[in-house]
Amino acid sequence: MLQVNSAFTNEFGDCATNANISEIFPKASQIFLQTHVWPLLHRQGCVKEIYLKVRARTEPRLPVLLNCSRGEFRQQQCYRWVIFPARERSRFERELLKTQNDTMIYAQRLQKANARLQAVLNSATELAIMVLSPDGTVRFNNSSAETLLRYKAGSLAGQNIMTLFGQTDTASEALHRLRAIFTAKGRAGFGKAEILQLDTSMTDKNGNNVEVAVSISPVCQKSTTNVDELLLVATDRRQRKQLQCN
Repeated sequence: MLQVNSAFTNEFGDCATNANISEIFPKASQIFLQTHVWPLLHRQGCVKEIYLKVRARTEPRLPVLLNCSRGEFRQQQCYRWVIFPARERSRFERELLKTQNDTMIYAQRLQKANARLQAVLNSATELAIMVLSPDGTVRFNNSSAETLLRYKAGSLAGQNIMTLFGQTDTASEALHRLRAIFTAKGRAGFGKAEILQLDTSMTDKNGNNVEVAVSISPVCQKSTTNVDELLLVATDRRQRKQLQCN
């Protein structure tokens, strides 16, 4: 080292002139200097934003960002080193890593919970269950809903529920009410505790009408009265009639 500024002295203490720059680096960083930093400096003449740790006066492992470029000092070739302490970056990276790990754990738990919920809903073989967005789009459904309407697995989601009702029921007062609710994006005219029930028909994938009994209720968070989703449960009235006849 040919010359250092006061900020360097404050961080690293008194460093004797002509001491080697590698003395402020711990062993792991010294190895990285020899294998990566110096080869890049010899080949390119500069390095930028190298993340390393150094031995500071108060911290044995101070994280820093290192820039270095080839130049001249007092008419001799030199390398100018600029070292930025990165205490906050290191703290932020630790917090970010912890948040990432917590998020992964939460995602795994959520995936397991969703799998359990899907298994429970799929076991309700006599109930077609759908979760609808405020505009009536199917966000989620169980396998019985696909079976009832003859949709392939995974192909019912994304359909609008109003296109699944039989056209012969367009004059139904309940369907007019339902259409008005979805037109208002599910947030107007639907009480928090209200349940809409109707006997109607739905159109399956092949265009056939399926007589169903439908119950629709809002899904609201406890902390708000907003209707974010609607729960639709449909049962096949043909099966119910057959059971009654038997």
